[in-house]
Amino acid sequence: MRKYGVGLVFVVAVALVGLALARAQSQPQKASASGSTPADVTEKIQELSSADPVKRAAAACALGKMGERAAPAIPALINLLDDGTRIDPEKVCYREYRAEANQEPEFEGLKEPSPGEAAVQTLVALGQPSVEPLIGALKDNRWRTKKNAAWALAQIRDHRAVQPLIATLKDETWQVRAYSAAALGQQRDQSATEVLIAALNDAQPAVRWFAASSLGQLRDSRAVEPLIGVLKDSSPRTRAFAAASLGQLRDSRTVLPLIDALKDENPQVRMYAAASLGEQRDSRARDALNNALNDQSQQVRSYARAALDHIRD
Repeated sequence: MRKYGVGLVFVVAVALVGLALARAQSQPQKASASGSTPADVTEKIQELSSADPVKRAAAACALGKMGERAAPAIPALINLLDDGTRIDPEKVCYREYRAEANQEPEFEGLKEPSPGEAAVQTLVALGQPSVEPLIGALKDNRWRTKKNAAWALAQIRDHRAVQPLIATLKDETWQVRAYSAAALGQQRDQSATEVLIAALNDAQPAVRWFAASSLGQLRDSRAVEPLIGVLKDSSPRTRAFAAASLGQLRDSRTVLPLIDALKDENPQVRMYAAASLGEQRDSRARDALNNALNDQSQQVRSYARAALDHIRD
């Protein structure tokens, strides 16, 4: 998270400087002694309601830098999750997020440079105190609040979120289902395996690709045959994530389907298929990987070479 400098400029007469400093020092001490919200946190909470969306996002980012002192802001941040007002991605204080929003057109409708997404990252930064409020937000009647709550929970691993996320995977809004699928993988709880397998048949590609990715993270052998089937999905990203997940499952049933995936028209699918074959360390893949050393994609060639090294070891 980038640091945002938040400065206050006081224009006062020289005769009043001493009095102003005394008040500035005494107020935070009083707040600390009484256990009430610190003055700087209160200021940023108020700015979350600014008419300016850039200022709302900046306030959320600033709260994320305050650590546990910013916990009183959690209710206001939860309320901000529904704020999808688009702002310049350069005004969002999370570099990795900006890159995805700018370079991944398939994330349209999921990634939104907005105050709501700034609130997501701040709630993640606050950690465990955010979990129960975020679980509560999954039941909100606003789809964007639920979507962003699921995305926050995807970045905070907590077993309390598993059953609420399983329920949310049936939401009528595909963005909510997509991020719920992503979040369930992060929880590493195999009780989600069956619902994620069912999500491989979702009408929306984003739901399918997150479900495919999450099944690899769960490392449940029940997912092997369903993921093999997904290697024929119409979405290249879904096929690629399925190929990657099959490598994580390390099951001999995956070798021949992954060899076949080395012929996929999409280079990302071929790349992950090569990587997963390396994870299997099965000599049956040697010829196909040797052929992949001539692939037109440099990345596929690189992964095929690494996979062959694994098989020789």
